[in-house]
Amino acid sequence: MPTAVQPKAEPQLPAAKRFTISADQAGQKLRPFLIHTFHNVLVRADTIALLRQKRVLVNDQIVLDTHVLQLDDCVQVDIDALHSIKSRLRGLQVEVKYTEPGLVVLSKAPGINKRTVEWAAAAIEVARDTYEGVVPECDALVPWIAVNEVEKGMGMLVILVNSSERHMDMLEHVNKGCVVFTICAVCHGKVDDSVFAQTSMADLAEQTRELTVNDTSASSDHGLWFKYNHLRPDIFSFISAKVTSVTPSSTVGHLSLVQASILYTTSPSLVLRRFMFELDHPIAGSQNHTRPLTNHKDKGTLQAFVSAKFPSLATNSIVTVSEDVPPKLLNVCAREAKFFDRRKEQARVEMEKLSASDSALDLDLTKCVPAAYVSGRKEFCGFVFHVTTDTLIPRPSTETLVDATVEFVNKRTDCKTDTNIMDLGTGSGCILLSVLLRTTNTRGIDIDISTPALSVAHSNNNRHKLTHRAEFVHASFETFTIDPHVVSRGPFDFIACNPPYVSSTRASRMRASIENEPMLALVADNGGYQAYRDIHTALAADARVLARDGCIAFEIGKGMENGVRSIFGDWVEVNAVRDTQGVLRVLVFQQAMQGTN
Repeated sequence: MPTAVQPKAEPQLPAAKRFTISADQAGQKLRPFLIHTFHNVLVRADTIALLRQKRVLVNDQIVLDTHVLQLDDCVQVDIDALHSIKSRLRGLQVEVKYTEPGLVVLSKAPGINKRTVEWAAAAIEVARDTYEGVVPECDALVPWIAVNEVEKGMGMLVILVNSSERHMDMLEHVNKGCVVFTICAVCHGKVDDSVFAQTSMADLAEQTRELTVNDTSASSDHGLWFKYNHLRPDIFSFISAKVTSVTPSSTVGHLSLVQASILYTTSPSLVLRRFMFELDHPIAGSQNHTRPLTNHKDKGTLQAFVSAKFPSLATNSIVTVSEDVPPKLLNVCAREAKFFDRRKEQARVEMEKLSASDSALDLDLTKCVPAAYVSGRKEFCGFVFHVTTDTLIPRPSTETLVDATVEFVNKRTDCKTDTNIMDLGTGSGCILLSVLLRTTNTRGIDIDISTPALSVAHSNNNRHKLTHRAEFVHASFETFTIDPHVVSRGPFDFIACNPPYVSSTRASRMRASIENEPMLALVADNGGYQAYRDIHTALAADARVLARDGCIAFEIGKGMENGVRSIFGDWVEVNAVRDTQGVLRVLVFQQAMQGTN
């Protein structure tokens, strides 16, 4: 249960009005010195105004704001206590929503912490025209006490009182269920009101209660969480929630705007986060028991207070303080809807271009399945290829690897034989087949460790009538140089390779955008460099598959060039190609000739 706390005095600033310059302060110019010294008392503009009004003296003299302070200088600032309090209040994003003797409800913006909002309540009382007491110095105000917990990262309503007695009275109302906080939040998934049915919530609360009661060692997550936060084990039974809107999202399927009223707690936002997490519809955010939203990372937790209802301490009547749903939350939903509509239109145009079936055109992007997998087709280098979830969806950036390969082929004008090309890690076969379609004097093989992927590549080979120029071999990065089927078809003049190069850390952040694609073809160990290492090791052990003047070209991820160059440090880099976005995308290496430095 919530317990009362004693008010704490605000930490003291340096002596306000007159003080002597110390050794570590000497050498500073007057203006930046004053701005830094009074940053918790005056806003910057008011500090500068003191200088313009000649209300700052150094050694009893008026000086320029560029004056350099010396050791033991005496600085005197003529500052009015009430003026400094009002000045600091102007710099805070707090608004009075309700007031009565000894109690105030403030609306605070994200970024304001508990200590600041408690000081603001006391400052607002002193700054009133009706205040008749002695105005204390700005830093000597005794802060009020926040009744509900204050979270710095979210906008919220805060009930504050000016004494421990009133704090005890408000906590008594909380513990009797007479105080109701209402919060709105953006949650993952398509939430239906049926999940908030009383039976479901009661079952969830009972499960939680049993876990907490039976956990004598307090070692379980539930037990620790409820005990640490001083919450009753059946707290979820006192949540009344509803869905106010559902927005389609191409990254997470749907987003739901949920509004919930919560009793018997001074930490309603904490309770709602855990509640939605338990229902598998976590609130979008970066705190515990939330889940990040791909397009809105590092923007705090998407929840906010919209009302507080409590008994007045002055009249005992019921007070309701309300706010509109913050634009930030509505804008997030609107932006997701905009992205969704844009992506759906792009998918529609793409599938119409590919002459997809009517059933494919009627795709549902809320299932987060890429259009290419729905239609089974993807355009690449001007050609259409069949794709499935066993293969990566060809990216425009990979066309750079095709261009580098074609450039190599075109430079071999004096060669009387076909250029022999290997597509290492072929997937759908789009790289080798695009090269073959763009050139006439070429042939090659597709290599992949995935049998289903090779099947897709074979179907694309048949589709483009290249069966006499391309073959398919099942092999891995570690063994391709000694595989008899590969060796017998060599040596190869050029190896084109788009290996997996996404690190596991980056893959976890990209989860929504890549979850339908084969992880084997995307993610690599050692920060994304493992495939490059395996290929280098295989070639170092046996390079017979590569012609004496042959080359190997790699697609690389953004910023990976130095790592790949280090791995192939004993080879000669003969080309580096940027993609259409200006990102270095392809590195081409050739074996160093013996005797060459």
